[in-house]
Amino acid sequence: MPMAADVGDVRAQVISTCEIAPDFHLTRLLAREISAARPGQFVNIRVRDGIDPFLRLPLSVAAADPVAGTIDLMYEDLGPKSHALCQAAIDSHLACLGPLGNSFPMPDKARSVILVAGGIGLPPVLFYGRHLIEAGVRDVRLLVGARNSRKLLPDELFVGSASAVSIATDDGSLGHHGLVTDLLDRELGEASGRGESAPLVCSCGPHPMMSAVAAMCAERAVACYVSLEEYMACGFGVCVGCVVERRPSTSGSDLSPYNSYSRICVDGPVYDALEINW
Repeated sequence: MPMAADVGDVRAQVISTCEIAPDFHLTRLLAREISAARPGQFVNIRVRDGIDPFLRLPLSVAAADPVAGTIDLMYEDLGPKSHALCQAAIDSHLACLGPLGNSFPMPDKARSVILVAGGIGLPPVLFYGRHLIEAGVRDVRLLVGARNSRKLLPDELFVGSASAVSIATDDGSLGHHGLVTDLLDRELGEASGRGESAPLVCSCGPHPMMSAVAAMCAERAVACYVSLEEYMACGFGVCVGCVVERRPSTSGSDLSPYNSYSRICVDGPVYDALEINW
């Protein structure tokens, strides 16, 4: 399958890597051909030369600067690939394929937007939030969930990504003691109580969290987009290893066995939440 004309496999230069929280790292790459990436898109990076590891590491773009020609990747050191990336030498070059996938929608400037992020699903949401603020969207609310305060990224990373930020932790060590969906329920209820038009909700994080966000929005007829997290081995639809089941058409016609599944890497990773069979 041919890749889109704006997708390239480039030799990206490692500019810097820093630990932004325990086990969380941010790597900046010089990759001019990819630096026009949009919020929601991702790259597939070979963390070192050779065949070990054989497959690349897919990561959401956390920031992109077309002027400087750089992209930022934010990730947790969880396995051999992410560990190799955070250990990559400064000024070394890594094969980087991208930008891949689609992006979050651009709403009307007067519409409020609620961003819901959990765990390492935060990077594309932060990128999107900055994009919205820079575009003049005035009301952007960021809701962040984590298991505990140790798993939260530092507050300075949120600057410029939202007009208001709320935190929830499972153990109550910081912010609301409970789930991030509790915060969303409150936000949607307050917006309805004020008689405001329904906000746009966009989310990225663990599948159960996004499923709950999607159900909450569907119940209230609130538009919701999700960025699905899946291991995208090839990144351009050939291996068919990152499929998600789609819901039957709302028109009543059934999906065929062929199109009942969608390849996240090329059809997503951003979907209207109503498309997904949660």
